[in-house]
Amino acid sequence: MIVSCPSCSTRYTLSDSSLGADGRKVRCAKCGNMWWQRPEAAPDFADVMADAPTEIRPSRSAAKTKTGKTPAGKTADAPPDRRTAVGLAALGVVLAGILAGGYVARDAVVRAWPPAALLYETVGLAVEPPGAGLTLQNVRSEQKVEGGVAVLIVDGQIANTSDAPRPVPRLRATALGGDQKPLQAWTMGASPEQLLPGEVATFHHSQPDPGPVAEVRITLDGG
Repeated sequence: MIVSCPSCSTRYTLSDSSLGADGRKVRCAKCGNMWWQRPEAAPDFADVMADAPTEIRPSRSAAKTKTGKTPAGKTADAPPDRRTAVGLAALGVVLAGILAGGYVARDAVVRAWPPAALLYETVGLAVEPPGAGLTLQNVRSEQKVEGGVAVLIVDGQIANTSDAPRPVPRLRATALGGDQKPLQAWTMGASPEQLLPGEVATFHHSQPDPGPVAEVRITLDGG
C-alpha cells in the first residue's frame, strides 16, 4: 500500500505484511514526522467488539434457586488457607516483575512487536519507533548489467545523530516505476548493527532483474 506523511505529504510504499494486523508506528525519512499507520481495510477494534456475542450467565443466587436451594441455606465460604495466600502473593510478585521488565525494556519490546507501541502510548509511556535517532544519508541507486544480467545497485549510509548508542534496524527498499507503482520491495541490513553517537553504518545491495525503475525509496522499518 502507498501511504503519505501527514506532515510533508511525502509518499512511501509499505507492504501489508510489514504493518501486521494492527498496524505499526512509522517515521517519515524526509521530515522525521511519526504516525501510526494501519493496513488498508483494517477492521476497527470497537466495531469488532461491538459485533462479538455476549454470554450472559445466571447469578449465583438464581442458580441455587433453580436447584431447589435458597441463598439463605448456603454455607458461608471458608477463608483461604495459608497456601492459597502464599500462592497469591507469589503470583503478585511475578506479575510485578513482568510489568517492571516491560516498562524498562519497552523500546526492545516495540522493536520485536511494533503494535505494542500503541499499548504503551495508551497508558502514557513514550516509546521510540525503529530507527529513532538515525538518519539516512548519501543514498544512491543505479542500474547496470553484471554478467549479462540487469541489476539495481543500492547503497548509502546510516548516521547516529543522537547522543546515545542506537541499534540499526533492517532497511526496507521499494523500487517504483514511472507511474509511482511499486515494482519490487525487499529488506536489507547495514553494518555495524549498533552505532555509538556520531558513528556511521553502511549498506550495499544488488537486486537482480529490477524492471523499469524510476525511483528507489529506503525506510528504516524493514523489521
